[in-house]
Amino acid sequence: MKEKWNFIFYLIWFSYLIMSAVLMFGHGFLLSRKTMSDITECQHLETFDCSGRERGNSSIEESCTLDEKIKQILSVTGSPLICAPSHGRVVFILVDALRYDFTEYDDKLEKPLPYQNRLPVMQRTLELCPDCVRLFRFIADPPTTTLQRVKALVTGSLPTFIDASSNFAAMELQEDNIIDQVVNAGHHAVLLGDDTWSRLMPRRWFRAHTMYSFHTWDLDTVDIEVDSKIYDELKKDDWDLLVAHYLGVDHAGHRYGPNHSEMKRKLDETNARIEKIIKIIPKDVILYVVGDHGMTESVLHEMDHKGDHGGESKAERTAAMFAYRGAGFGGQSPDIQTGREVEQTDLAPTMSAAFGRPPPAPSLGNILFPVLPKMTVAETLLHLTNSLKQVSQYLVRYGEESQQVSLDRLAHLINATREQIEKAATVKTEDDLSIYVSNVRLLMDNVRIVFREVWVEFDTVSMLRALLLLILVIFFNWLIVEGIPIERLPNIFASTFVSCGLISMAICVSVCYTVFHFELLEDVHHGVILSTGLISSALTCVLVIMHWDGISQRWYEGRSPIYERFSRGALMASAAVLLSNSYIIEEGAELSFLALSVLGTIAWNIGTIKAFTLWVGFGATLVISRSYRGCREEQGDCWTSIGVGSTGQASRTALVMALGSMAAVVAIARRHVGWRGHGVVLAGLFACAHWALGWGALGSPSRSRQLARGSWLILGSMFVLLWKRERFGAILPLIVCSLLFFIANALVLGASFAPSAALGLLAGYLALNVVSMMKNGNSKFSLSTRCSSSVACMWALLASYQFYGTGHHATLGHVRWAPAFHAGDPNYLPIGPFVTGALVSLELFGMPFMFGAAVPLLALWGRNGAAAAGPRTQMAAVFTLCLKFGLCFAVRVFMSALSATIHCRHLMIWGVFTPKLLFESGACAAALLGTVVGATLTAWHVPTQIKPS
Repeated sequence: MKEKWNFIFYLIWFSYLIMSAVLMFGHGFLLSRKTMSDITECQHLETFDCSGRERGNSSIEESCTLDEKIKQILSVTGSPLICAPSHGRVVFILVDALRYDFTEYDDKLEKPLPYQNRLPVMQRTLELCPDCVRLFRFIADPPTTTLQRVKALVTGSLPTFIDASSNFAAMELQEDNIIDQVVNAGHHAVLLGDDTWSRLMPRRWFRAHTMYSFHTWDLDTVDIEVDSKIYDELKKDDWDLLVAHYLGVDHAGHRYGPNHSEMKRKLDETNARIEKIIKIIPKDVILYVVGDHGMTESVLHEMDHKGDHGGESKAERTAAMFAYRGAGFGGQSPDIQTGREVEQTDLAPTMSAAFGRPPPAPSLGNILFPVLPKMTVAETLLHLTNSLKQVSQYLVRYGEESQQVSLDRLAHLINATREQIEKAATVKTEDDLSIYVSNVRLLMDNVRIVFREVWVEFDTVSMLRALLLLILVIFFNWLIVEGIPIERLPNIFASTFVSCGLISMAICVSVCYTVFHFELLEDVHHGVILSTGLISSALTCVLVIMHWDGISQRWYEGRSPIYERFSRGALMASAAVLLSNSYIIEEGAELSFLALSVLGTIAWNIGTIKAFTLWVGFGATLVISRSYRGCREEQGDCWTSIGVGSTGQASRTALVMALGSMAAVVAIARRHVGWRGHGVVLAGLFACAHWALGWGALGSPSRSRQLARGSWLILGSMFVLLWKRERFGAILPLIVCSLLFFIANALVLGASFAPSAALGLLAGYLALNVVSMMKNGNSKFSLSTRCSSSVACMWALLASYQFYGTGHHATLGHVRWAPAFHAGDPNYLPIGPFVTGALVSLELFGMPFMFGAAVPLLALWGRNGAAAAGPRTQMAAVFTLCLKFGLCFAVRVFMSALSATIHCRHLMIWGVFTPKLLFESGACAAALLGTVVGATLTAWHVPTQIKPS
């Protein structure tokens, strides 16, 4: 019965087509601004004479002051960027997640919160020496993830959304940055702390002492290591830039939130650290203490203590910038006013100026003169014109590389910068300089606004191609599963249809790579996706045409029952609402209602008390799972389950519920799954022991992690044993597979949310029993009825809801990273990044994966399910249901992509629509992978039959 494996190959083929189209869309939609490899260069003053011209080969000595020479150079039209005559040394302390209100001090507070009044050294130093200290609000651009913030800080450019997906897998920075400017000038830079810097900028450091930064539950290791090195480094004079990145405040926020005694402890340590550094550093060394982002606020006595970041809320964007120099700073009021807002993009040109270097090539920031040593008018003008020339060059180069900014607008900006460069020679006095600085700042703000508006360069051709491929794949596969009678499917897949399709795709791939080798094709990946997608659509179109007689006859003779039409409408409604940001925000409630409604119409059609009772139980399960649903910032006050957030410690009640739910599931399962139940019970017991032993202050984290590893080992062993052939058919292996995936989900969800996985399992079990009652005497007809669109739509809606039912919601800032470390730090393994990604993906999309693997049970479960049908009919029914289930997710992904296309300039595109597209794509990939696993397991255990059924 070779057709059963052709069914599997076709499901893989279909999954490839959907996900490749999604990847093509993401390539066009998520790839942002053009990054250029330009490097800003400057010429030394010694190469110019007193007339402002380059000396050339002349050896004539002239006598003039530096200021006079600078003014002459500024008066020469088209003069290059000039290196400043003097440079200093900088200590750059990055306190991760240092929110601005952490630095405020108010002695009138009677009962300060844990994070208030914890940094008095800043206020005290400001009072003792006002000219030595500056304290500003340091405003970050979203996304507020550490990698993007570090990139923005060192390049002076704006971050891009797509980089958020690689926040913990930093690639080498290819753009010009302040570290490269320092190194290229022959200076030395030393790095301490977070290894994100060394991954972004390797081989730049004179000395580097870095540590892994992703262990968010570890508050002290990195900070202690930096402290052990920094004070010795401060006493050395062989470096020009010292970078130290502390992580304790950020990790305290992730684990406990700002309103916790641990945050108080970490801020007290920061205060003592800054106080000690101020005493050690020489007076001419500049100290910058900044936060790369803030963190979300939490409310005392609430269960959700999370202090996360990644989004665009005010609390996440508002960091702090503290500057100190014993010899004093320049600047005038109101620029030096405490609490003034400055952009984080201003840091790169400012630090470059401190080293006498021009701003990095991609910089769009202003120079903050209030945090630089006092300069003469000529030196100030030199730095300003360097910045203007750099921006002018960037505008010209960007216009050559990209057409997203209109030529008129670009020309206006270029002319405006050149006008300001020419005006520099007319500035003589301090008053003139003050006006000039204000005009330059206004111009730079306008340039930044323009690029903020058009920074994301959408590849509309790729996006439209991807949408076309998606709609073709969905349309023709819908015709196949809805039109071709189920009796014909075994014969179709026993033919050469699938093999011809796979061979055609292989030929397409070969031709694309051959053409690419001869440089006749620019983007080979797009060529492969487009060609394979089109040839697949053509083949399925031919298949539809060949069987059009059966399709038309089936549609003519058949009339869909009301519950069938209602389920399709519910699915389309769940997809259509993705066009609205308000409905996306409330999607958890919508999916719950739609899944309950579709199952209700099925139960109504069955018309028995048992079906109605099961439906009521299904509804009660969804109601209980509501308490685990997360809440977005747009929804106001959030609530979660009895436990705390995923990064915190589960409450006693949550632990008891987790243990009880796991015990109940494995106890019931043991009675019905034969010898395989022993492995399920053992894995469940290890999971319970893992939670119990790791709970509370007196728990044993190391032993708890060992037990988690034991549970994973058992789960892996049991999954291998699933492929031991079962003479009683595929139902038992499918049940055990679902239970194994449930335990895996519960492990990564943790004790706080493990009961939500049990509720999802219970809801699926109740729905499965309702579906098993869909019969009409004839077993074949019963089997085809249970493979109807209503069943697939209900199952897909329920699987989609479980993403919300397990405490998630579609925002990047609230992705729970702690599950990656529940069994220890996987990054010490050779395949550590893969394990980390798999665990986090399982925590996010484990429920759609589990429901996808359980799809075949919808066709086979129950006494009357497939007992009288032959293996060929069983596999045809399983294939039909799996393909319909995958189509439901494909429809939702298509609408998410269409929504992102329509709203690409919407105010909420990065806050709502794009995260939804990413999470919907992840759920679709998990569901498709689950269906392939479930269908393959079914095909493996369905007996071979010589005669057709």
